[in-house]
Amino acid sequence: MRSNDVDARIGERIRALRMRIGLSQKELAGQLDIVFQQLQKHENGTSRVPASRLYDIARALNTPIAYFFAEDERSSSKASSRSSDVTALIDAQRGKAAKQVLELVTAFMSIKDEEARADILSLVTKLSKSRTRR
Repeated sequence: MRSNDVDARIGERIRALRMRIGLSQKELAGQLDIVFQQLQKHENGTSRVPASRLYDIARALNTPIAYFFAEDERSSSKASSRSSDVTALIDAQRGKAAKQVLELVTAFMSIKDEEARADILSLVTKLSKSRTRR
């Protein structure tokens, strides 16, 4: 794979993830302290993304930096298959709901206490099965 192909792939993944979570170019560019036109060039693959900016983009989009370099998502392991399930769930949502799904998953994954995670999962499962709307 040539370097310009890599630049284009990274740009495509930045755009896809940004859109998936419901951020505009202007909103993400504002978080990165750059003009949206520069972000647009990164997403189009016409301007390389400096490593420090890619790090900032990964943080702003709540994703590991490795996401932008993954070779082929279809040849994935069981763990990345679960990640694809979460990605599909987020893709099915729009705007605020997508942001909430991503925030929920990100917050849940940062909980170190396994018992607390199990309790949260149990609570969410019970709420989702509840016949009354909250």
